[in-house]
Amino acid sequence: MCDGDYAAGQGGIQWRGLSYKLTAVKPGLGCAVNFNLTAVQFWARRMVNEANFAVSSIIAAMSTVQEKRLAREQRVFDTAARLFATRGYHATRMQDIADELAMQKGSLYYYFDSKESLLLEIVERRVGVALAAMQAIMETDALPTAKLKEAVAAHLNVFQEHADLYTIFNFERLNLIHPQAAETVDELAQAYEMLWRRLLQEGIATGEFRADLDAPVLVKAIVGMFNSTLLWFDPAGRLTVGETAVIFAQFILQGLVQNPA
Repeated sequence: MCDGDYAAGQGGIQWRGLSYKLTAVKPGLGCAVNFNLTAVQFWARRMVNEANFAVSSIIAAMSTVQEKRLAREQRVFDTAARLFATRGYHATRMQDIADELAMQKGSLYYYFDSKESLLLEIVERRVGVALAAMQAIMETDALPTAKLKEAVAAHLNVFQEHADLYTIFNFERLNLIHPQAAETVDELAQAYEMLWRRLLQEGIATGEFRADLDAPVLVKAIVGMFNSTLLWFDPAGRLTVGETAVIFAQFILQGLVQNPA
């Protein structure tokens, strides 16, 4: 039986001026349920739903385009950094970078204005990695000896992961190529060395390291030893980066600690 607003019959929409009646079959009763809404409400809801769908589609499409663009951009910078490191900045032509990427030379300028601006972008993107790693280590509550071991491993890992970039820093005269890039590198290098000095001073204060250490000189020696790995370390060679870091840390600590471990 059907009663009240339920009426048997065909489902459909009946218009009455500015309002309409939507008739739907009530499950199990063979009856129809009438829903009365204004036409304005109906179309407003429909428009909102369609607008939300359209916005979601646009956002998804924009995200995909942006992700692809960033991936292509990263390929450009990675390729340029590798060529600058292996061939030298001055010897690397824009055409060389384009050939490696299988793209037109003119297309490169979509990502940067010049070879100089490309170098600066590479520097700004990567130069702070070693500093950030050292800062994170210094913020821990570990003892100075443990921090030093972690710092050695972090430095060598960063250097090998970004060997192309650090090769440019160490073997190209950045001040002649791009003064702004050189200034950025110099400032971050000084901040990095200051963290190493602080680490040695912490070790002296806790009694783990010898009190007669000349921290500024030792830091220069330690960092110089790390940097030299760019010339001779082979990732496919006899030792891994981790194994090399252990040897370096042991060597350094034998000169620093009161009782070498």
